[in-house]
Amino acid sequence: MANFEKFTRGDYGLFAHCERKKDENGQYITFGNQRIDPTRTHLNYNMCPDGGEQRERLEARLSDPNVKCMNRADVVVYGSWCITLPTYAPLEDEKGNIIYEEKEVHHKDGTITTETVPRLTEIYYTDEQIKQFFELSYKFLSERYGEKNVISAYVHMDETTPHMHFLFIPIVDDKKWNEKHPDKEPRVKVCAKELMNMTEMNVFHRVLQEYMDQHSRKGLFPVLNGTTIGGNRTIAELKAKSALEEAIDATKHAEEIKEAANQSVINANEQVRQVQSEIVNIQEAKLIAEEDTEKWLEELEKKELPVMKELKDGLTDLGADKDDYDSITGFAKALEHPVKSSTGKVFVEIPNPEKTLPVLKKVMRKLTSVIEKTKDIARKIAGHAEQTRVSIRAKLVEAQEEARRQNEERKPVQKRNDISR
Repeated sequence: MANFEKFTRGDYGLFAHCERKKDENGQYITFGNQRIDPTRTHLNYNMCPDGGEQRERLEARLSDPNVKCMNRADVVVYGSWCITLPTYAPLEDEKGNIIYEEKEVHHKDGTITTETVPRLTEIYYTDEQIKQFFELSYKFLSERYGEKNVISAYVHMDETTPHMHFLFIPIVDDKKWNEKHPDKEPRVKVCAKELMNMTEMNVFHRVLQEYMDQHSRKGLFPVLNGTTIGGNRTIAELKAKSALEEAIDATKHAEEIKEAANQSVINANEQVRQVQSEIVNIQEAKLIAEEDTEKWLEELEKKELPVMKELKDGLTDLGADKDDYDSITGFAKALEHPVKSSTGKVFVEIPNPEKTLPVLKKVMRKLTSVIEKTKDIARKIAGHAEQTRVSIRAKLVEAQEEARRQNEERKPVQKRNDISR
């Protein structure tokens, strides 16, 4: 009677199926579905009052800053209940008791069992009753899953049996976040696993039947038929079976929570190990940085500080203090932009002349003294060089004279040796 399906982001095929769009020739697209009668497609309608494009409604809700949705390809972002108009009802005897019969039941796992199920009889509705059924179905579903989360609710009247595709975003309260931030606006999250769990699947038809009976003539819309009642059992037995199924589901859920908790512990331990490793790396990097800083400071003290001291001492010798630095700097900049008069003279502005001129006088005296000393040193170097040249020439003459004398002395000896031979 009702079937549920889940869809991930990007899976928009059902949108087109629900809307029944037209092709370029103005014909309704049937997607090869032989059960669709295009001549009746104009009878389809959307129960969602806001209407609009389905994808836009989905993306608008997901983009709400108060809605958390994990950005993963496998996240279920919307679901679909296909609610079919009941066409069969349990057959009753003259006293109003349901008549049962033995029947083969084919299960999803492929097994076949023989069960006692109600004998069914075909039922018919007026157009007003069909409309009432889908209106009640929409109200039930929108109240149960939140009208803000509804994407569309198309009723198809052009297939074998009238049915409604109720598309919605599975949203639940983000309890953990809300507990951690009680001072902030409550947040919700997209989580089909929490909303559409086994308990929801098991109770859905029963609560839908109760809603239909409360808001229409009881028994008018038999949601619980042969496929949902499940056999010749009393109401107490049905409740006991449901309670047992819910207990089994709760146990499975507890096991899932336990497994998730164990995995969380493993992940936490791994994160602790990584953090400890990062702390060690940070400490090592800190020691290296401290050592590099100490070396840099030592080099700075050796190279830069003496230069700074020499410059500072030089300024002090010139009679300048730190209050004069700005004036001297301003004069240096003024030298770069001298002003030339019409007569060809060049003028330079002297900032704060009361302080700058005395310093400049001392600088000029220093420069003059340096120039005079330089000239004196040059004269001394020239004199020393001349003395060196004279000395070298004298020694050269002496060496030549000595060589001539030695040659003269060797000549008689050479003659005697020639005579003796």
